[in-house]
Amino acid sequence: MELPIKRPDRIVPDYSLTGDVLSFSRCQRSYRYYNGSALPPSRPVQMWYGEFIHGMMERTFRLWQDRGGLPFPLPYTPVTENDMPGEPPAGTDPLDLRAIGWPIEQALAHQGKFARSADARISAYERAEAAVNQLGPHLFPLIDVAERKVLGTRPLPASEEHLAERAARYVLQGIIDVLGHTQLDGQPSDNAIKRAIMDANPHLAGEYEIIIDYKGSRRPRVDDNPRGDWKLGEWQVQTYSWLRSQQIDARPVAAGILIYVSELSPGSKEMTMLRTEMRNGSTDVVPVTGTPEYYQVSGWTPGSQANLSLEFRLKRAIRVIPVTPATMTEATTAIDGVVRAIEDRVAHERQSMQIKQSWPADSNDPDTCVACDFRVSCEHYNNDVREA
Repeated sequence: MELPIKRPDRIVPDYSLTGDVLSFSRCQRSYRYYNGSALPPSRPVQMWYGEFIHGMMERTFRLWQDRGGLPFPLPYTPVTENDMPGEPPAGTDPLDLRAIGWPIEQALAHQGKFARSADARISAYERAEAAVNQLGPHLFPLIDVAERKVLGTRPLPASEEHLAERAARYVLQGIIDVLGHTQLDGQPSDNAIKRAIMDANPHLAGEYEIIIDYKGSRRPRVDDNPRGDWKLGEWQVQTYSWLRSQQIDARPVAAGILIYVSELSPGSKEMTMLRTEMRNGSTDVVPVTGTPEYYQVSGWTPGSQANLSLEFRLKRAIRVIPVTPATMTEATTAIDGVVRAIEDRVAHERQSMQIKQSWPADSNDPDTCVACDFRVSCEHYNNDVREA
């Protein structure tokens, strides 16, 4: 006769910074369905795009590292609408981005992840080409490690809803896209990323680590909404910095850097939103009045070709977030609050046995709702988003 093992009265829940905390912040109910039920999305197109960009950057960095450098810009044979996903033509240069990208497409296909359309695949390759050739020469020399796992334990705040608590602490983990370092000496530099770090931290001198996270999206509008992409991105790299500081081999972190890949090759959506945000003052990087970029953005019309300078596109793509003990404390305290909210929702569902009552559908991003598999039965989507 086998006796069941007694479960402990208290457990230490494990949370992923992106898979749990950021997902919950975007929509509580979709988080519950996808994460709590372990249900994969039926159309993992957004996952394909982000993972393709990550894979292209990592694989190109490995080539750069193994060969002691690369002859930038790397060649790129453009993908067209008539090209089916498949092996590049025989004789393609091994350093052609089509040849570099094909194994990544294969790996994603084996996981059931595909581009949603030919246009999406073309766009992904174009933006990967821009990221590799425009950003790579500045980024790769600063990299120590691509993809570094970090984790730590934190005290869980007490519940204000007086619900049963299953833990006093929790484990927080994440994967840093790029862990690098740089010497800050106040001297002029040709490296755009290093210049941006020095501009944001003019008082720092010495050797510091930097934490970099790729975002496949455009630079978000500036606001203090704790559930908006601007604030969530800031909290993410600040929390990565705190987690990194808990490791034995850590050095002081000067900054977290978010790379908005879409800004390197802006399309109609990026140009339209930049023009709008420039006019209403909701973005922090705008062209100087009277410059060619100013007239490009102001006079841009859908369907026309954007011709922004590399310097301006890099400024839009690179967001430097200075890291201090105070900023890390602010961010991790905010993350503690999100984890507390998740724990409260878990306890509420345990008591009520009702998912919809326990996990509100509260996304404030229409794109998130449109991509959700559960939107058909969602009152928030049907009453607010679809009718908007």
